[in-house]
Amino acid sequence: MRKLSKYKVCGEVDSTVTGKLLYLILDELANKNGEIIIPQRKISDALHISKGAVSRNLRRLRDGGYIDVLPQYHSDGGRAANKYRIK
Repeated sequence: MRKLSKYKVCGEVDSTVTGKLLYLILDELANKNGEIIIPQRKISDALHISKGAVSRNLRRLRDGGYIDVLPQYHSDGGRAANKYRIK
């Protein structure tokens, strides 16, 4: 039953179909704390959609309150892939 409840929650997400798919992917890959670090390019390559579409839909999910986006940095101060937290 838990497996279906995840899809029900996704159905209630007020986003595009791509946004809902991204939400499901993040939820599926997240650890037990609901967090995942993944580059947007990896998502875009896996789904065969543009990085811009991934970025736009992640922003919509964040603005809608469905995920938190936590910037990550390398030890030298350079940007790393964001951490996403499912709410």
